Amino acid sequence: MEARIKIFFLVLVILSAFNYRLKTVRAFELLYAGKETEIREDTLESFKGIGVIAKKNLLEKQDGSQTALKKYLGLGTEKTVGSQIFSASSESTHTAIMEINGINGAPANFNKFQERIVIYKNRPEKIYNYLKTLSGKINIAKAEPSLELKNTTAVNQAVNFTPPKDGLSLDIFSSTLIILGALERSEPRAELAIEIDKPLKSLAETNPMGINELIATGESNFKGSPKNRIHNIKVGLTKFKGAIIAPGEEFSFNKILGPVEAENGFLPELVIKKTGTVPEFGGGLCQVSSTTFRAAMKAGIPITQRKNHSYAVQYYSPQGTDATIYPGVIDLKFINDTPGHILVWPYIKDSYTLIFEFYGTRDERKVTLQKPFSYERKTDGSMKAEWTRIVENGGKTATSTFKSVYQSPALFHKQETYPTAAPSTGVQMPTN
Repeated sequence: MEARIKIFFLVLVILSAFNYRLKTVRAFELLYAGKETEIREDTLESFKGIGVIAKKNLLEKQDGSQTALKKYLGLGTEKTVGSQIFSASSESTHTAIMEINGINGAPANFNKFQERIVIYKNRPEKIYNYLKTLSGKINIAKAEPSLELKNTTAVNQAVNFTPPKDGLSLDIFSSTLIILGALERSEPRAELAIEIDKPLKSLAETNPMGINELIATGESNFKGSPKNRIHNIKVGLTKFKGAIIAPGEEFSFNKILGPVEAENGFLPELVIKKTGTVPEFGGGLCQVSSTTFRAAMKAGIPITQRKNHSYAVQYYSPQGTDATIYPGVIDLKFINDTPGHILVWPYIKDSYTLIFEFYGTRDERKVTLQKPFSYERKTDGSMKAEWTRIVENGGKTATSTFKSVYQSPALFHKQETYPTAAPSTGVQMPTN
C-alpha cells in the first residue's frame, strides 16, 4: 500500500512538472518591418537564467547602443558576468556586477544594492547572441532606384530596372532589452528595434512615364515541376521582364511571348490539349500567364480575355485563379486604365516562387478580392470555381466574377513521347 502511494505521488510530481512546462514554455513572436518570425520553445528555454543590469544605465545611450548592456556582455571590457549566476550570498559576483555596470563602491546593505539594479529571469547575453545571428536574415542594404529604357523613340521595354528598397538594420542592443522586458511581463511577442535607411531618391525621379511605385504583385508556386517545365518558366519570364504597358494600351500575353519554339530556348513539356496531355515545346508557360493574371487582378485593371485550364492543375492552386494560353488560339489580355505606364517586372524567389510585380501610378481605386472557392467537386476530379473582384474608383463600383469549369483529368490521356521539333500552332484547339 505504501509503495502504491509513493508511486501515485511520483506520478503526480511528473505530471505537474509536465503541465508546468506546457504552461511556461511557449513560442514567442518577433515583429519587424511588417514581417514576423518566431523564437522556438527550446531557444526560449536556453534564455532562462539570472541577468542583472544597473538601473541608472538602462537609459544611457552611446553611439545608438545601450551602454549598460554593452558592459554586461563584455563588449569593450575584458570583464563580463554573462556566465555568472547572481546570488545574494556571492560577494564577488556583486562586486563584478557593480564594476561592469559602473557602480562605485559595494554597499554594505544588500537591500540597497538591489534598489540600484534590475534582475531579469533571462540571460541578456543569450538573447544578444540569438539576435546577432538573426540580424543576418534581417539586415539588408538599401537600393537606389534606376530605370534604363531600351530606346527613347519607341518606349516599350526597360533593359535595366532596380526598384527602390529600404535598408534595414537590427539594433541588437535595444532589441535585447525589448525582449528581456517582454519576457519579464510574460508577453507572447515583441517588436524589434529596426533602423530604416531610406533611398536618397524616389522611383518617380528616374522616369517621366508615371512608373512611380509598386501597384500590384502576383505570385504562384511551381515546386515539384519537372526540370523542362522549370526551364520553360525561366525562359518565359525573361520575355516579360521590363515590358512597359502604356496608358490605355491592351496587354497581350501572346504578343509579348512571341513564337514558342526550340530556337527561342523552349523545351518540350506536358501541355493539355483535346487529344490529351501531351509534350510540346513551352509546356509550363501557363505558370507565367497565371501569375500575370493574378497581378492584373490585384491591380484592379480590366481583364478582357482569360480562360481556365481544362482540368484543375496543382501548380495553380487555389483553383479559379489560373489563366491558360496557347499562341494563336488562347490569349490573356487586359487594359491599362491607370494614370501612368505600367512596368512589368517578374522574377523567381526562393527557387520555386514566381513573382510578377507591376510598377506604375496608384490612383483612388480600391480593389477587393474575394477568396476563390470551388464547388460541385466530384470524385473524378471535375469541379467548378469562382473568383470575384470588386473595384471602386471615381464613385463607381465594378464587380467581376471569373468562373472556371474543370473537367476530369481522366479525359486527357497523358502521352510521354516528346517531340524533336516545334509543333505547328492553330491546327487543333489546345486547352492549356
